[in-house]
Parts: sequence; C-alpha cells; structure tokens
Amino acid sequence: MSNPGTLSAALAYVPNWWQETTDTGAFDKLMRGWAQACGWRACGFVWPGDNSPAVVRMVQGGVLVDVSSPPEVPDAVRRIRGGEETVMYSVPGTTGRVFAGVQPVGRPLGVVWAERVAGQPWTDADRAYVALTGKTMERSPSLAAVVGPVLDPDKLCTRLADAAVIAGRMAHDFDNILTGIIGFSDLTLPMLPPGSQAASFVAEIGKVGQRGIVFTQQLHQLSRSGQVKPQPTTVLVAAAKEEARIKPLMSPNVRIEKDLPPNLPAVALESGPFQIVLGHLLENAVEACPQGGLVRVTARPVELSEADAKMFLGKVGVGAHLLVSVTDTGIGIKPEVRRRLFAEPFYTTKVRHRGIGLAIVFRILSSHRGGIQIDPVPSPGTGTQVRVVLPLAAARSPASAGNPANLPTPGGTISTTVVGG
Repeated sequence: MSNPGTLSAALAYVPNWWQETTDTGAFDKLMRGWAQACGWRACGFVWPGDNSPAVVRMVQGGVLVDVSSPPEVPDAVRRIRGGEETVMYSVPGTTGRVFAGVQPVGRPLGVVWAERVAGQPWTDADRAYVALTGKTMERSPSLAAVVGPVLDPDKLCTRLADAAVIAGRMAHDFDNILTGIIGFSDLTLPMLPPGSQAASFVAEIGKVGQRGIVFTQQLHQLSRSGQVKPQPTTVLVAAAKEEARIKPLMSPNVRIEKDLPPNLPAVALESGPFQIVLGHLLENAVEACPQGGLVRVTARPVELSEADAKMFLGKVGVGAHLLVSVTDTGIGIKPEVRRRLFAEPFYTTKVRHRGIGLAIVFRILSSHRGGIQIDPVPSPGTGTQVRVVLPLAAARSPASAGNPANLPTPGGTISTTVVGG
C-alpha cells in the first residue's frame, strides 16, 4: 500500500465502516472488502469480549478463514494499552504484521491487524492508516452487530439531558399533586374511628402518596444531575453517610464491607452528588442479594492511560483519578441485560422500578469528567462489580510506566474491614 494510488483506494474505503446495518454478516463482508482495497496479504480483528466468547476474524487471500487469534495479540494489547498507537511484529514470508487498537467506549480493548507480502515495506503512513481504521471501526454499526451495542457517550448525554428537562417539569407538578393527597389524608385520618375500614383506606392513600414522593425525588435528581459541582469531597464522607442511610433498610443477611484508606485524595465532585452516586450503587448491590450476601466498597487512586479511560462509559480523560468499586455476591447480571444497559436509557428488569438510578449516576459522572463500568464478577465468583472513576481535586504525579493504570485485577484479593452486618 506504499504507492499513492493504493493509499488513495484504502482511504476511499474508510467510509464503508459507517454504513448503517444490523446484519451480523456485514462485518465479515467489510473485512474482506478492506483486505481487497488495501492489498493486504492477510488481515483480521480480535476482540476479547466482556465475559463472553472472544470474536476472531481473519481474511487471507480474500477469503474469511477460521483460525485462532495471532499469538502476538496479548502483547499487542499490552503495548497499545501502554500508549503505543501501532505495534509491529516479524512474520515469516511478510514484511511484518501491524496491530492497532479497537475499543468502543465502555468496552474492552480489541485489535485490528494487517500484514503485507515480502518486498512491500511498511511506511509511517501505512501504519497510521491501520490506526485510523481502528478508530473508525470503534463506532461502526457493523461492529455493534458482532460485539453488541457500541455506545456513543455524547448521544447518550443528549438523550438523557432532554429526558431530564421533562422529568424536572413533571416532578414539580407531581409534587404539588402529591402534597395535596398526603396533606388531606393526614387531616382526614384523625377524624375516622381507629381501626375502621375507612381509616385503613385513608392510611393506604397516605402511604401511596409517600411512595410517589420517593419517585418524584428521583425525577428531581435526574433533572439536576447534569449540574457541575466540582467542590472537593472524599469518598469516606459520602460512603459513611450512605451506609448509615441504607443499613436500617437492609436484610440482616447482607453485610457491607469497606476498604477505604484514610488518606484517599479528594475528588472534584461535591458531597451531595457523590452520595447520590454511591447511594444508587449500594442500593442496587443490596437488592442483588435477596438471600443475603456481601457488598464490598473499595477505593484507590489510579493513573489512567487513554486506553484505560475508554474502558469507562462517560467522559473520562487521562491522568489521576479515584477508582471506586462496589461489588456484590448476588445473583449477577445476565449478558443480555448488561448489553441493554445504557444502550436503552431507563432499561430495567426490576418490578416497580423505572431505570432512573443508573441514568442519574451516568449524568453526574459524565458532567464531572468521570465514568462507569459494569461487569459480572469473574468465575468462579458470582455477582456484579461496578467501577466508577472521578478526577482528583488536585493533580497527582504520573504512575510508573510499567503499569499506567494501576487498576485492580478483577477477582483479585481485596482486604476488607467489616463495618456492617
């Protein structure tokens, strides 16, 4: 692809990745077309999956072949995650195999690769083109048909912002209605004979009104969740307050454990919104353990690379952040449910819930340059792990180059201190 004519044909092929499709075979067809337009000896795509089978595609001689992923993939992923745009390896009979990253926002890092026949050396322009293809594929509808929903954080923010405007207006109107219902039921109840059927009916009206107030409070939270309030606060304060609020409502068979070192740095998010984020995550974790279990809250400072930042759905940048994890040992999250979260705003499987909690969490995090990631606990464990990141209130020195993210390994050992039961 070193000659200008071939490079022009390769660049002309780029818009093909953007064609709208839900056909699972479209991605394979595009891979074959890409190989032909660029004159690759072979090319492929490898995506590790998020607790689902890996996706592996390879085209050779213009034909899709069924093979395992190239042996260089793990090292290529490690190097790309470390900041390299492309990496190249020697392959007999070729002038090398070049890898670039493909990482839809909020999903694991995958790679696209290509190799050229002997006598056709790679140029910087060729390698940059492979990297461009990887960036283009990240939002390709054809990729979504293969790996599941490819989310656009900007579009999601816009959709939720529109919904938040309506929610705020509805909440105000319903507050007025519910206040009248609750007020008149409170005035009527003392006028009725205690224990009478009429008294029980009026008492029930009051309870229904109170449940309605809880719902309108969520609508208010959604309406206000896009407001930027970067006043410094610590996870210790927010976690302690939310634990005290939730603990009386928990089953005695559910325990909360925390691993929150006293010297954790402050984040650029006001205490109130931070409590709302932790509160929704803790409530979900407790509800996921109907038969009892363990909810763990951990936090640690991390240094995020570009690849690390893209693992989180939101508007996360590189640099110093606080990583907060809420993990439960409950029933876990089904793959089909996880794929629909955020892809379908307000999606929920819970009876009498409206899916507003995660929408609120996402808006608060996004407006403060943070993000969220939801994963099943790796086997043999059970449950769900939710991780959120928020930028620190004060800058930190970069982490060592050997581990740019310093992220905890899923399923790894976490020291805990029992604080609830």
